[in-house]
Amino acid sequence: MTYANPVTLKKIKREEVYKAIDTERNYQDKLGANRTAGEEHSVGDYVTMMQYYQNALVEAWTTTAGDDVALDVMRKIAGIAVHCMEDHGAPKRIFLLPTKK
Repeated sequence: MTYANPVTLKKIKREEVYKAIDTERNYQDKLGANRTAGEEHSVGDYVTMMQYYQNALVEAWTTTAGDDVALDVMRKIAGIAVHCMEDHGAPKRIFLLPTKK
């Protein structure tokens, strides 16, 4: 697994997070069908990939100093989640605020 170059990371705005996820999705799209045998993945396939990288995330966080390597894996997981929702839909969160009595 290839990790990002170590950098000093800091809190950023949501728009910057989405830009980072977009770079991951662009990378994933360039991998091509040879990694997937040209078939679409089921939601369960994406869940399995996310679990694989979740395990890698735990390993990265526990075996390397700092957070940058773990955040690199986190971006991969976010990209997989986005890819799944691109393929299968993305239900919107419905906010139900408590009513005053």
